[in-house]
Amino acid sequence: MLAAAMALVAVAVVPPGPVTVEVVSVGGTGCPQGTTNVAMSEDNEAFTVTYSDFLVQAKGSEAKKSCTIELELNHADGYAYGIAATDYRGFASLEQGAKGTARNSYHFPGFPTRHSMHTYQGPMSDNWQVTDKPDSVAHGPCKDKKPLSIETELKVTGKRNVSFMTMDSTDSSVSTTYRLQWKKC
Repeated sequence: MLAAAMALVAVAVVPPGPVTVEVVSVGGTGCPQGTTNVAMSEDNEAFTVTYSDFLVQAKGSEAKKSCTIELELNHADGYAYGIAATDYRGFASLEQGAKGTARNSYHFPGFPTRHSMHTYQGPMSDNWQVTDKPDSVAHGPCKDKKPLSIETELKVTGKRNVSFMTMDSTDSSVSTTYRLQWKKC
């Protein structure tokens, strides 16, 4: 029991000093240049990705858009992080018979990819919000820090009228939050 408590304490340690996030690259139809912002929380326990133009719409067809972001977190040596939970949200306007799908994945090069997918059925005209928690946290490497790759996709299959799904907001309040779990190496 003492060993389990010690392991939990070791995992809950946040590195000393500031942690900064650097965007290495952004690409995809869901995030044209200048429409994505990434920010680290003050407590170094999460970062957010804010989209200002991530919208997919379909009328009698299937349409999808995606965004791939590669990030480097700069932090004190001797620590590694993993994604403990992901909170993402948006808005969907789906006609009767239409379907919207939000898919999210992330990984460090050479490490397993974590996937999540959520489907919404029409009729729907409302905000949507999802929190994904993996069964176990895949931490990045302790040495040779590697970038974190994040891919988000929205897909809508429409019927007769226009249906759409979004991860954007005119006031930049819609964002995806990646909650971190740190470990001391």
